[in-house]
Amino acid sequence: MPAPILQGMGACFLCRYNWRMTDLPSDFLENLQRAVSGEVRVDPVTRLLYSTDASIYQIEPLGVVFPRTLDDLNATVELADRYGIPVLPRGSGSSLAGQAVGPALILDTSRYLDHILRIDPEARIAIVEPGVILTTLNRAAARYGLQFGPDPASADRATIGGVIGNNATGAHSIRYGMTADHLLSAEVVLADGSTAIFAPRSPEEASRQPGLAGEISRAAMEIRSRYAEAIRARWPRTWRNTAGYRLNYLLPWSATRPPQWDGATYPASDGGQLNPAPLLAGSEGTLAIVRTATLRLVPRPAHTVLAVLAYESIVAACEAVPELLRRDPSAVELVPRQLIRLARGVPAYARGFAFVTGDPAALLLVEFAGENLSDLEGRARALGSVLRVAISKEEQAQIWNTRKVGLGILMSQADDARPVAFIEDCAVPVERLGEFARGMKRILNEYGTQAAFYAHASAGCLHIRPALNLKTGEGRRNLRAIAEATLELVLRLGGTMTGEHGDGLARSEWLKDVYGEEILAAFRTLKRAADPKGILNPGKIVDAPPMDAHLRYNASYHPRPWLPTLDFSLQGGLVGAIEQCNGAGVCRKRDVGVMCPSFQATREEEHSTRGRANLLRVLLATGTSDRFLETAVYQALDLCLACKGCKAECPSGVDMAKLKIEFLHRYYRSHRRPWRDYLFGYLDLWAPLLASLGPLANGLLSRPAFKAVMERLLGISARRTFPAFRKPRRPNFVAGQDADSTTRRICLYLPDAFTRYVEPDVERAAMTVLRAVGVTPVPLPVLGAGRTLLSKGFLEAARRRAQRVLEAVRVTDPTGQVPVVGVEPSEVYVLRDEIRALLPEHLGEVEKLSARTWTLEEYLLRLPGVMDGALRVANSTPPILLHGHCHQKTQPPAPDGLPIGQEASAALLRVLGFDVDVAPTGCCGMAGAFGYESEHYDLSMQIGELALFPLVRESVSEGRLLVAPGASCRSHIADGTGASALHPAQLISNFTLIYSNGNLTNQ
Repeated sequence: MPAPILQGMGACFLCRYNWRMTDLPSDFLENLQRAVSGEVRVDPVTRLLYSTDASIYQIEPLGVVFPRTLDDLNATVELADRYGIPVLPRGSGSSLAGQAVGPALILDTSRYLDHILRIDPEARIAIVEPGVILTTLNRAAARYGLQFGPDPASADRATIGGVIGNNATGAHSIRYGMTADHLLSAEVVLADGSTAIFAPRSPEEASRQPGLAGEISRAAMEIRSRYAEAIRARWPRTWRNTAGYRLNYLLPWSATRPPQWDGATYPASDGGQLNPAPLLAGSEGTLAIVRTATLRLVPRPAHTVLAVLAYESIVAACEAVPELLRRDPSAVELVPRQLIRLARGVPAYARGFAFVTGDPAALLLVEFAGENLSDLEGRARALGSVLRVAISKEEQAQIWNTRKVGLGILMSQADDARPVAFIEDCAVPVERLGEFARGMKRILNEYGTQAAFYAHASAGCLHIRPALNLKTGEGRRNLRAIAEATLELVLRLGGTMTGEHGDGLARSEWLKDVYGEEILAAFRTLKRAADPKGILNPGKIVDAPPMDAHLRYNASYHPRPWLPTLDFSLQGGLVGAIEQCNGAGVCRKRDVGVMCPSFQATREEEHSTRGRANLLRVLLATGTSDRFLETAVYQALDLCLACKGCKAECPSGVDMAKLKIEFLHRYYRSHRRPWRDYLFGYLDLWAPLLASLGPLANGLLSRPAFKAVMERLLGISARRTFPAFRKPRRPNFVAGQDADSTTRRICLYLPDAFTRYVEPDVERAAMTVLRAVGVTPVPLPVLGAGRTLLSKGFLEAARRRAQRVLEAVRVTDPTGQVPVVGVEPSEVYVLRDEIRALLPEHLGEVEKLSARTWTLEEYLLRLPGVMDGALRVANSTPPILLHGHCHQKTQPPAPDGLPIGQEASAALLRVLGFDVDVAPTGCCGMAGAFGYESEHYDLSMQIGELALFPLVRESVSEGRLLVAPGASCRSHIADGTGASALHPAQLISNFTLIYSNGNLTNQ
């Protein structure tokens, strides 16, 4: 291995980051670029983005290859072997022990090598490429009533290559075991770039294979004969073990099998044959690189029922597990008090444990699976004092989703002492789980810290993350001391340091203690046979560095933030808001949820929430005067649509939209703004002027020649349909028009520029509906709450606007009790969200305003008259497809328990009698001004085509009406599909019978 590459291993990444291109030899790069059809990147930004994963470590890679074909894998490794360049296969980078970082050339298989090559439902197998996301495979297999058994919590972004590399499993491991039990065979790239098939063979046939394949087979047979007794004697006494290499599968032998393991359905391999494939499971890319994998699929359970039990202590819950296992559950998961409390503050997961009353120290989630639903329910209720029995798939999914993101939720605490992953994966025999919990509490108390205990109680595998501040010397010393004390406890109980998360940088150091020198020698024998030059992910499992080297936060980490304009005190300041990202990679989900539309469309790490947070973190660490990095941050944030999906769906609550606003405000202090920012940001000034010009302005805006000039001068896309501005008729606002106005309810109406001057029909419809149900809308003398200003980083102007809104509410409503209602979600939610950060000095008043601010649908849903039948649908209304605005989808639950956001829109329409389907879509792609900008137009359309546009076309062909509360969404649907969407106010006004002054009128 060339010396320049090794030099990167011992130095602090951040303190020496000098934007050099790469340590790779120039002729190697030239040959590599000629040899592969995929992309080769060695630029500083790419290397920065790939220097971290979901662990506590950071190491600068040499570069990143994005192989486009399977043969690109061979070509890259063959050249790397020739030059002695380390290579590191990587999927989504969700590994928790540092497996996916290192001073190597990274092979990112997640972008292009993501094809499901075959599913054979009769044989119950799937053949897939390494970049396939596990949930994608399960979705495809579900059509045949099948699934992949192991279910890691990261399944929505974890690739099959990573699942194999980690020997992943999950909550249902007592039923399905681990990935090694389901990896039937694999086509692999060996360390010299050659291809081999790892599949069952007779020992004679295996030993006759040429090259490295034969060397591996002969080494495996030597280990089988020479180390069999040592393996049986020294292997951890728990079956839930992924430490080191899977040598026990060579015998075949395991200390135990999972209690619910179905040996008839999933038999152990024939001991007379040799199958190296299970050796890949948990090998972390150190033995070979997967080209394709043949996986066993298992039947999906017909029904499941989930029982929730409460306990007064973690230890009590742990001690209850062995008895629960005798009831034949399919899963038993531990949930601690900390997770229950913190989940309530993360909108996407707040409903998961909303049913929990009191303040229990721990919950056990006990699942039963089978063919007979009533039998399963009976078994669940027979457990005794059950807090909840969840029968519906929807409620079970809410509970499971909240449990699965526990790691991230625990990281949402705003403190320098954050939960750290390094002993988070210990496993012990389940009958000793209570003893393990007591021992861990003693260790944590000794070092003056605390941790949440949770996860796979059924398997004796608890995820424990001590809260440590690794920026301090004491924190780093305690990191090692706690690890050593935990190791001693685990070994005394017959356990292992890793039950599923792997060794990586965090735990490879302890393998000699777990297994002893004899088995460690067997590991080295296998590694040398498979990788004689040591180029495959060096430093993992064999010849590992100390576990406290290469820390992301270390003695050299001294962030230097600017003084923010927005208030970040709830996140622990600007630095704390950025450091909330722990790298879990939930933002890399492909096709579910709102977060993160730019990543879903581009599959670029820099356009994920994690990528942007990493760039911001390094910007603060290296000094904000670094123009190169500042530009990189700007370019990454430029494609952020500010959908707020991250704030709701990121378990750690990273609010990238807020960080983008703050960054843009600072950036444009020293950079020239595009002129179009003033057009879009100050729409409330331009819209009335353009509306007053009427046909003249609209005629110009629709002419191709004028649009071409606008594109050249302002960068506003000529391909986008410009809005037609209209001078609104006088809205029917004045309360005095009503003979019985003294008996009517009043609401304060929040107008906005786009609705009033582009879509005045929406405003008129809203006024009609409000007045018909006995509410007099009183307009506030402002145009919007400042969303357009915020989106462009005009923070001072946005702050002034917020002050104007607050003053207008004071004057119009001296009592501070009248609801504020608007029709445009993005404007309404400024008063629920950003106004707190804009006006922290008025926090008390702002909180009261936020609590009584509603979208039209949210407000109507809370009116007794509406619920009692003041509105009802006229006959023969068509079915509805509802697409919610992103900001609606990211709202936290309302204190009154009634639906909010998109759920409120759907609930209201259903109460009125409409047949409503909610579109399973994320961001539409428009994002206000974003979709109008020339350089963003194509991406905007691409995001629309991910899910929304195809669904709209299908719905229109089926005769459905389209409803979208967001103005941007309606515009984008029209441009992208030619279809028209209504605001809910228009739908209600057009298709309902309204009781007005006691008389029935057909609107």
